[in-house]
Order: sequence, then structure tokens, then C-alpha cells
Amino acid sequence: MARIEEFDLSAWSIEKLWKHRIDPRQLYAVIAGRHIVTRNRRGRAASHVLIGLDDQGQCLAIPVVPTDDPLIWRPITAWYCKPSEEAKLR
Repeated sequence: MARIEEFDLSAWSIEKLWKHRIDPRQLYAVIAGRHIVTRNRRGRAASHVLIGLDDQGQCLAIPVVPTDDPLIWRPITAWYCKPSEEAKLR
């Protein structure tokens, strides 16, 4: 499965994060802790979804797409997990 060590954040994606009241630093907390990467549903902008907890214990779902570097992924947006997403992390 995918391994994520870094993000390629654009101004556009950072703006989308703030609309969901998510600080970009929370994404880095997710990859520093326990997390999973799953395939996204068909027809979505992102091929995968990163799910994990930030430093405050908040579950985040982060749709991501790969870049040319297999360890660097580009977040599309992020939101606080729905119960079904949080269940995948357990």
C-alpha cells in the first residue's frame, strides 16, 4: 500500500483545508502517527484517502493523489472523519 512521508501542498489545497477549518499542520501530524491509506471510490478526484489522527486526537480523512515521487502525495482537501471513516482506522 502507499507510503506517505511528505505533502505537496498548493495554495488551492490549503484554501480548501481552511474552508473545512483544518490547519495544514494537522496533515503532518496524521502522517507522523498511526494512519491508513485506502483506495478512494471510483470517479473521485483523488485515487486514495489517508485516514488518521492529528495531535489533538481528531480523525481526519485526506483525499490524496500521487506525485512523481512515491513518498510525496498531493492532498486535494481534508475533513473531519465521518463515523464510517473513523471505523476504518480501528
